[in-house]
Amino acid sequence: MKARYPNVYPFSDRWSKPNPAGNLLNILAVSYGLQGAGWNFQHTSWDATAKKFVYTGATEQYKQMLQYLNKLVSEKLLDPESFTQADDQARQKLANSKSFVISANAQAVVNDYRPDLAKTNPKAKIVKIPLPIGPAGEVNPANRLENGVMISSKARDSKNFVAMMQFIDWLWYSDAGQEFAKWGVEGKTFVRDASGKPTLAPDVNVIGLHPNAPKHLQKDFGFYNGVFAYGGKPELVQGFFSPEEQEFQKVMNARTPVVVPPPHPLNDEEREQASLWETPLRDHVYQATLQFALGQRDFAQWDAYVTELKGKNMDSYLDLVNKAYERYQKDHR
Repeated sequence: MKARYPNVYPFSDRWSKPNPAGNLLNILAVSYGLQGAGWNFQHTSWDATAKKFVYTGATEQYKQMLQYLNKLVSEKLLDPESFTQADDQARQKLANSKSFVISANAQAVVNDYRPDLAKTNPKAKIVKIPLPIGPAGEVNPANRLENGVMISSKARDSKNFVAMMQFIDWLWYSDAGQEFAKWGVEGKTFVRDASGKPTLAPDVNVIGLHPNAPKHLQKDFGFYNGVFAYGGKPELVQGFFSPEEQEFQKVMNARTPVVVPPPHPLNDEEREQASLWETPLRDHVYQATLQFALGQRDFAQWDAYVTELKGKNMDSYLDLVNKAYERYQKDHR
């Protein structure tokens, strides 16, 4: 792309507020074997070889990830404004052929990029490609711990406690409840095809499936709530996917699921202490990430940066987390 259009940054990204390159870093982190970065920054990553948690922002993998980004920036393949620009700026660049690559999800392709391009370049085609493969190999970063339910201890004193638990069990864990939460009411928001599978009613839209429909499944009826978007059997989860999104999911599901780190629950006192350390540590990682990626700080200063993290209680934080892990292992043998 750069050779064909030398005056254009091929890649100009969005979703960088409030965290610089929030989405891009999160995608790349998994490719480098880390727990998360960017808008999903995780202070710790599990080192399966050493059997302990390490500080994500100080690892060699994190350094390599930033070196890769710096290479893209220095070779003018990645727009340096990607780290700070608003979404609308990134979309405008794509629509006006000032870039060719941008972060996406199924909704963004349908609701943002294709309508934008239709106005400026009707012949243009855009497709969603699988996530990049890095040193960690072919990994599927889809989180299997998307959401859950917490119930107040006061609930057990209610005369409706049993009924409430029965409702929650139905809504969250039964096929019928999950179908209701996602599709709504049969005959009103959805119908069934010849095989019995739910299909969106023709006068109802969601995620661009029926763009000219007068009603919206979420806005008008309150169904397809994001809390329930990823629960249930595969055919239920993928029921709203377009054929191209199903193909994308097929590629990603063939990859190895990301490893969930072992439990390491902190007690109340530890949690309070950890919270005091986390904010300055995170802020410093964000600041240094931007500096290293943009070439404002040389990688020869990496050790100095790690020392700065130590000065912000990185080692004490890791000691707290690893002791919690060891305690959990001891208590659950």
